[in-house]
Amino acid sequence: MLVEDLRKFDLFQDLDDVGLKKCLQFAKHKKFQSGTEIFAQGSQSAGLFYILDGEVEVLQKQEGGAEKVVDVLKAGDFDGEESLFGDVEERETSLRAKTLVRVFWINTLEYRRLQNSGPMELSKILLRVIIGLANTFRGKNGEFGKVKKELEELLGPAEE
Repeated sequence: MLVEDLRKFDLFQDLDDVGLKKCLQFAKHKKFQSGTEIFAQGSQSAGLFYILDGEVEVLQKQEGGAEKVVDVLKAGDFDGEESLFGDVEERETSLRAKTLVRVFWINTLEYRRLQNSGPMELSKILLRVIIGLANTFRGKNGEFGKVKKELEELLGPAEE
């Protein structure tokens, strides 16, 4: 994976070549074939998983064992950020490659090493993670508002 691969993504836009190279020292570049389970629901969260190419399904097991697709992540999306901010917890969802997927992955241990050697780079990445989470939340909140309005219209006026 080259510096130029990362430069086109928002998460890395504040880093210069030296900062990007430092991040690459601590990260892994991985590929997953379509249909491959990347993380299983119930497993421990394992670091920041950033999608460079492809699509990943976010799945949640339902009663009876069936899996439901609750989201699809695309290039520029990320998962696992909560493991960077505190205790490692069990995943509430599974991730499965929907297409061939190429990712930048920095596991929790390597994140701690980057924290000790590159606080400047890390603070820039964390700021972009927070901005990304805020934008995702804002988008999901807007979707929720639309669905709520549609439900209210379907149900008609509430009786008092």
